[in-house]
Amino acid sequence: MIINNLPRMQVLITTNEQYIEGELLLPENMRFSNSIPDNMLFYILNGGFQFITLKNCEVKDRKNLAFRADKSSQLHVNIAGIMTIQIIEILPDDYEYQDEFEEEEENDERQRASSAQRVKTQK
Repeated sequence: MIINNLPRMQVLITTNEQYIEGELLLPENMRFSNSIPDNMLFYILNGGFQFITLKNCEVKDRKNLAFRADKSSQLHVNIAGIMTIQIIEILPDDYEYQDEFEEEEENDERQRASSAQRVKTQK
């Protein structure tokens, strides 16, 4: 599925303190004279926008990469804080969003339910 007839892309953003990786979401009303991904990044960064939106993000601390990455289903990034932005991957048309966050919540609920059943059976 191509949103707005534009290619979808996975990007890596570098700020002073973080690495942010996620799928770039484009506003519905955004129009490009040339929808080549490199040109799209140029238009986004130089189009007067204040924020960009990423979906299914991982945020890593630049100073200490040993910390576990934070995950977010949607994140707004201030363009003024961006040092670099690069395209990691152009996503195929049949790409489906990864619902990792929902899966993690379902697993947590299953674990709680099984723990509650164990407690009941022990009594």
